[in-house]
Amino acid sequence: MSGCLACKACASQCPVHVDVPEFRSKFLHEYYGRYLRPLRDYLVGTTEWSGQILSKIPRLGNALLGNSLSVKALKQLVGLIDAPALSTPNLANQLTKVEGLLNIEELRQLPSAQKQSAVILLQDAFTSFYEAPLVIHFVKLLQKLGFRVCVAPFRPNGKPLHIKGLLNWFDPLVRKNSEWLQTLATLDVPIVGIEPSMVLTYRDEYPKSLGLKQLPVEIMLPQEWLIQQTDRLRSNRILEPLRSYRLLGHCSEKTLALQSQQQWQNVFKSLGLDLKLEATGCCGMAGTYGHEKEHYDESRGIFKMSWQHHMPNELTQQATILATGYSCRSQVKRFSGFRPMHPLQALLQEITENNSATNTKLTKTVLGNA
Repeated sequence: MSGCLACKACASQCPVHVDVPEFRSKFLHEYYGRYLRPLRDYLVGTTEWSGQILSKIPRLGNALLGNSLSVKALKQLVGLIDAPALSTPNLANQLTKVEGLLNIEELRQLPSAQKQSAVILLQDAFTSFYEAPLVIHFVKLLQKLGFRVCVAPFRPNGKPLHIKGLLNWFDPLVRKNSEWLQTLATLDVPIVGIEPSMVLTYRDEYPKSLGLKQLPVEIMLPQEWLIQQTDRLRSNRILEPLRSYRLLGHCSEKTLALQSQQQWQNVFKSLGLDLKLEATGCCGMAGTYGHEKEHYDESRGIFKMSWQHHMPNELTQQATILATGYSCRSQVKRFSGFRPMHPLQALLQEITENNSATNTKLTKTVLGNA
C-alpha cells in the first residue's frame, strides 16, 4: 500500500471495483489509532493550511523552506524532498489587479439573466498557492469569452488528509465544506475547479464520507464546462493557430472522468485548434508520492517509463506540450527542465494572439480605406 499512487485506476478498471486508495486510507486511520503516527503524515495532511498561511508571506516562506538547511532537514528528518515554491506575488495580490471580478454578495444580487454569463471559480491549494498565474490566466480566458467571474474564497479540500488516513479530521471537513458548497449552489451559477485531483475528490471521497452516492452539488472540471459553451468558443474561432498541441492527461482524471480527454479535444476543435491525446500512464509524482524520499527512484522510473518519451528538447516543441495536473507539470519541470502549459493557458494564448492579429488587420483596413 505504501507504493500506491492513488491514481484510482484500480477502482475504475477492476471488475469488482477494488479501491486501494480508499481502503489504504481506512487502514492508516485504524492503524495509527493504535500506534504512533509519523510527523510527516501531519505535515502532508495539513499542507493546505500551512500553504494558506505561508502564501500570505511568499518570499519569506520560500526563504524559510528553500534554504539549504531547511532542505536538508526536510529530507533527513521528515523524508520530504523538492518542496514546491510559493507563487510571488501571491494570488490575492494578483487578483486585485484584475478588473470586473465579482464577490459572492455581488453575484447573489445579479439578475437571473446575467447569471447565465457568470461562473464561480473554486480555488485549490496547488494552483492558488504554488501556481497563481494559472488561476489568473483562467479568469482572463473566461472574461475574454464574455463571462463574469467570481473567485470563491479558499477552503481546504482535505485531499491530503484522506491520503494519509487522517479521517478523524477529513470527515468533519467534508461535512462543513458540503454545507458551504450547497450554499454556493443556491446562487444557480456553474462551479468550476482547475485541479483534477481536487475536483474529483468532491465526486469520489466526499460522497463516501457522507454515505451518499454523489454530492448534491456539481463541481465541474474546466473542459466539462467549456464544452457546454460551444457557441462562444466558435465565435472566438482561431483563424491562424500558433501551433498544434499535445495533451498528457492526469491519471486520476482519465480514470474517474472518462470523457475528460476527449472533451479537451472537442473544446480545442471548437476553437479551430488541433489537440492530440498522448497515451501515457501516471507521471510518477502522484501528489505527495514523488516528494517522499523513499519513493524518489520509483517516481523517476515511472516518469521515464511513460512521460519522458514525449518530452522534446526544442523550446518550440516544449510549447506544444500540455498537462492538466499540477503534479504532472511539476514532475516534468523536475526531470525535463520545463513546465508545460495547462490547456487553459494555451487557449488564452491563442485567443489573445488571434484578437491582436484581427485588430491589426482591421486597423490596416480602416487606414487603407481612409
